[in-house]
This record gives sequence, structure tokens and C-alpha cells, in this order.
Amino acid sequence: MAGASMGLVSLGAVSTAQAADPAPAAAAVPATLGEVIVTAQKRSQNIQSVGAAITALGKDTLAAVGRQDVTALSNLVPNLEVNQYSPTVTVFNIRGVSQNDFTDAQEAPIAFYEDEVYVSSLGAISGMNFDLDRIEVLRGPQGTLFGRNATGGLVQFMSARPTNSLSGYVTATVGSYDQFATEGAISGPLTDSIRARLSFTTNNADGYIKNTMGPKIGNSASFALRQQFDITLSPRDTLVLKAQVLRNDHERDAGLYSWAAAAPNAQGLGVFVGPGQNPFDSCNGCDPFGYRNASGSPFVQSENRTPYFDRTYVGVTARYEHRFDFATLTSITDYQHLTKGYGEDSDSSPNPVFAYDTHQHFYQASEELRLAGETPRMHWIVGLYGLNIHSDNAYQIDATQILGFKNNYGGTLITDSAALFGQTEYALNDQFSLITGLRYSYDHKHLEYTDVTNGVEDFNYATTYPQLADKRFEEFSNWSGKLELDYKPNRNVLVYLSANRGTKAGGFSTLSGGPFAEAAVAAIPFRQEVLTNYEGGFKLTLFDRTTHLNASVFDYVYDGYQAFTNVGLSQVVHNYDASDKGFELEVNTRPLPGLYMSAFLTVLDTKISHVVTPVGAVINPEMPQAPKTSVGVSARYQFPLGPGDAAIGTDWKYDSRQFLEAWNAPVDYEPARTIGNLRLSYAPAGGHIEGALFINNVSDVRYRVYNLDLSGLLGIVNQTYARPRTFGGSLTYRF
Repeated sequence: MAGASMGLVSLGAVSTAQAADPAPAAAAVPATLGEVIVTAQKRSQNIQSVGAAITALGKDTLAAVGRQDVTALSNLVPNLEVNQYSPTVTVFNIRGVSQNDFTDAQEAPIAFYEDEVYVSSLGAISGMNFDLDRIEVLRGPQGTLFGRNATGGLVQFMSARPTNSLSGYVTATVGSYDQFATEGAISGPLTDSIRARLSFTTNNADGYIKNTMGPKIGNSASFALRQQFDITLSPRDTLVLKAQVLRNDHERDAGLYSWAAAAPNAQGLGVFVGPGQNPFDSCNGCDPFGYRNASGSPFVQSENRTPYFDRTYVGVTARYEHRFDFATLTSITDYQHLTKGYGEDSDSSPNPVFAYDTHQHFYQASEELRLAGETPRMHWIVGLYGLNIHSDNAYQIDATQILGFKNNYGGTLITDSAALFGQTEYALNDQFSLITGLRYSYDHKHLEYTDVTNGVEDFNYATTYPQLADKRFEEFSNWSGKLELDYKPNRNVLVYLSANRGTKAGGFSTLSGGPFAEAAVAAIPFRQEVLTNYEGGFKLTLFDRTTHLNASVFDYVYDGYQAFTNVGLSQVVHNYDASDKGFELEVNTRPLPGLYMSAFLTVLDTKISHVVTPVGAVINPEMPQAPKTSVGVSARYQFPLGPGDAAIGTDWKYDSRQFLEAWNAPVDYEPARTIGNLRLSYAPAGGHIEGALFINNVSDVRYRVYNLDLSGLLGIVNQTYARPRTFGGSLTYRF
């Protein structure tokens, strides 16, 4: 959120979490890098002993860097980009793999999990990042154990669990744009066998985009509650119950666009209109409707419509575990319900050209049942997974006053999915281990869809083309797998080679506005995608456990890469072949008492093959939001000062130039950038109180996180800029 960022110590947070979390207020600073335990393979392991590219941010790291903002993960994790175009859509991009389709019913190729539960709705993610025990980011296909759509990797939030003794904390943050935010928890035993934890967060802030025709845009008005019970039923049986509510209350946090005029070039791809250009015969530098933003600032707009965003999310989870003598049985049952309303001024101008609204009612139920055990030489796990998603989606385009049409479209998408999976890790000898895994998945999808223009139904998926009505029902089945060889000559060295195959089911594009030609309707379903990753790497613990040096090299082969493009009024997903190669290097160290330093380097080379532009030209663009080079450096120094401890942390991240959409249009080009953050903190002796000051985006760099080329439709682009420089302070009390 606006006030404080997890990116304040960037790689210091990442690598420290991989080793030893920075201590909370006034605690002793460790001299070495300790262990961080992750559950990337559905069991607890030291992150340095897992043959995969994983980053984990522990609870002490999250506490040390202040209030959490999910988009700040981009600064903390190599080859990860996180963008929220508004709270309605959160998109994770790992190693260039993502899908930027903003329609409500789509699932992403980067899976999001909370407490081992898959969350399919992109609109449910924002607001869950509070009172966390850790965040795990797994890069590369996770098709065996996390098989649901984890072709490019996954992000998992793990909530802080109830404790055996009374404890808690509360944090208050004030910051730019009149922000006032809180976060806290109280935890402890209710009886000898029941422990409970109640967590909360709130965030209220004024908008950071000035609207000359109405109230500021981009404000926040949200809260969340989470209640957990950890129950010991018997020495062999435990039950964890969790319920949480997220609420956004009529925020003006929708359509956070900066106006810019654009016209299609010879390939049908958008090019910005210069101040002296008049391609629409309206006026120099103007859009087709005669408007030009005279402010020159992305944070000063003139919109005739006030945007809105309302959301209520409820989730309930039951995790039951029974320990047999030979294995452990785990059952995870989950139900989620989301309702939301969203409205924006899509033309970002004073003219009543184009208003866009969406409303969604979403239900999800899932069950995972797994059995895991071990022998002296083998770890094994088998499981079953079932999922039902019901999503009612209604969209409206109101272009009545100038363009002369009003379009209402949408319908219901029902997804039923089932999977069977298993994985083993077998010790061939004291140094070599072989990991094998296999997962079979089946999806059945059913779409009912209509389109109504100016009150007249012009398309019904079930009746318009009877010969295509069966395409409302699609089935997808495929297998995912893992083959890995680990070499551990000693406890400080791991070398691994692996081949992983991940799959993502196909789905349906969102066709709207017509004309609904038979060929276009036949192309509404898109195919599943398959990603095969060949990867090798090493993890080294050096210099008396004061330094970690990790590296990996990977080669992705894509079959049916699902690429999103906006075509007229339609949101279309096409399948293409694609390739993605890269290299990652991470180092983190504690060279001196109290000093933590970290750095990473990532290199990407991506290509989507034979992409067809709006005018039929064939191009081979890069994957969107996939900078060829990223470099991060950070440092954090904690030292005694008076009757307590002070700390200063800073981090800087460089991203080379990139493109923001799959077509790589000229308007999609985003120049290289370097972003830095700073945090100062002080904790008096005793460890109960900590105060902090922070600055995010120290250099006030203006850069875009989203772009939608509407040059052929409205003569503009929808572009969203990251927040400008923000600053503030926080006060935390722990007990």
C-alpha cells in the first residue's frame, strides 16, 4: 500500500530470509546465516538443501521492513515482477511468464497459494499480505505437487500460526497522501488443546492522482480480518480452522490510467502521438475527440467519471492431519466467495467517450488429500486434488453519448478439475539423490455467454451458431512431471540437474462488440499450454556459514504459450510457441557484526514465435515484462545506539528496458530504470517498541507497470504508472 514498502531492504530481506531473518526490535544480530525452513515439496526442508530456485521471506524480515505491499515483492525476489493495475487484478510474472488478461474469469500461469490453498481469482489476492509467517516464491514449473496452473512458478503466503503463549503486536503507519494504516495480531492458548490467533489490517489514504474534474483517484479504504484456531484433537490428530474477510469499501482505486494519445502504425500497433502531430484531424497532440492533457504529468488527469471499486472476499479453510506410524495423512478443505464491482473512465478524459464496468460473483471449493511418509532412504508423497470454480461475470461498456453504442456482455464459467499426483526422493547413496514426480490433471469447463448491444442480443454462445454450441464445453487432460538429480558432497554444497514439465488448461477468450463471425466464435476456446524446463544450478554455504552463493541456469520450451492481446472490444488469448532462457545469481553475506549485504543478477532471453499483428503481419516479439537484465544490491546495518538498537537499510534495483504487452508495440516500450528505497529504525532496549521512517522510490522515478494499446479503438493507450515517491513513519508495539 502507499505508505510503506517491503522493498526497503530488498535483497537484504530476500537473502536474510534464505539464511537468517533480521532480528526484531533490539534483539542480538546473528553473526552467521542460519536456516530457513520452507515447504516447497510439501514437507519442511532447509531452503539451501532444495534443488530448485526458491526465495523465502521470513516473518522477522517482514517485520523488519515494515508494512507489506504485494507489489514490493518485485524488488525482493530475482526474476519476479508483481503488478496491480488496481486491487481488482494482481499479476505475478516469474522469469517472463505471465498472462495480463484483465477479465475476471481467467486463471494465471503463476499460481497463487495461501496456506497451501490455491486461489484462482486474480481479484482475491490483494489484501491477503498481512500477519504472515513467510512468503515463498518458487521459480519454474511446479507441475507435480502444485499442479494447478503453476507452469511458470508460484507465490505462496503462509499466515502466522497461533502460539502456545500469549503474544501479539500492533503497528500504526502514517505516510504520504494522508495515509493511516494499521496491522496487528493477538495470539495464545484458549485451553490446553486449543490455540487461537486473531489478525487484522486496515489502510486508508487519499488518492495520489489529481483529477481536475472530481475527487482524487487512487485512494484506499480497506480492511481485513483473519481468525485461526489450532486444535490438538489427540496426540495423533490436529485440526487448523481459518476464516478471513477482506473488504474494499467504495475506493476510487480503479482505472488508474495516465492519458496518452496514440495512433496505429502500418502493423496496426500503437505509436504515441507527438505534440505537433494530428493523425485524427482533431488538434495537435490530441486524441480523436479533441482532448490533450495539458498538465504533462501522469498524476494529473481530467476524467469526467469518478471510478469505484468495491470488494468483499470470504475464505474458510480446514486443515486436518493424522499421523499414522508409517505416514501422515493431510486433508485441506477450502471454500472461497468473492463479490466485486468495478468501474473506470477508460478514455481518461473529460469527454464521455468510453466507460467500463465489471461485476463478479465468484465461488471456489477445493479439497486436497495426501499421504506422505519416509523410509531411511526415501521420502514419498501421493495425493488427490479436486476443485470447483463458479464465476458469474457481467461487463458493460457505455459509449452511448459519442460513439452511439452500449454493450452488455458476460455469463457464467464453471470449472471442474481433478488430479492425481505422487513424488519420491530416493537416496542413491550418501551423496546422490533422485527425485521423480508425476501428476495427471483433468479439467472440464463450461461457458454460457451472451452479448447485448443497444438492448438487442447479437450473440448467444448456445444458439447463434448451433454447429458451434458444443464449444461451450471443453475438456483438457495432461500430465506434469519432475526428474531431478541432486549431488550433495557435504552439508554446504548442493548441485542439481532437473527437467520439469508443467501444464495449464485452456479456456475461453472474451469476445464482445461484434461482428460475431463464425470463424471468430470458433476461435473463442484456446488450447492448453505446456512448459518444459531444463535447469541446473548450485547452492553453496561459505566462509563459516556467513555467505550463501546460489546460481541457476534454465531453458524453457513452450508449446501453446497463452498470449493475451486486446483486439477491438475483445480480450483474446492466442496459443503460440515460445522460448525462454536465463541465468540467475544470488549472493548474501554477513561480513561484519551487524552488517548484512546482498546482490543478485538475472539475465533473460525470451521470444514468442509467429505472432500475428492486427493487420496480419507476423512478428517474433519478446515476452511482456521480461527485462533482459536485472541487478539488485542492498545493505542493512544494525548497531547499538544509546539504550537500544538502530538500523539503516537501503536497496536499489535496476531493470533493463522491456515491453509491457505481447505485441511489443512502440507504445509498449518501457525504458530501463533504477528504483531505490530507504528505511531507518530505532528500537529501545526490551524489544517491545520500534519506530521507523521510510522513503519509497527515493529518486521519484516515473515508470509504467501496465499498458493497454487502444490506439485502434479509441486513439489512446491505457497506461498505469507506479506510485510516485512516498514517505512516512511507523510505530510498532510487541508483547
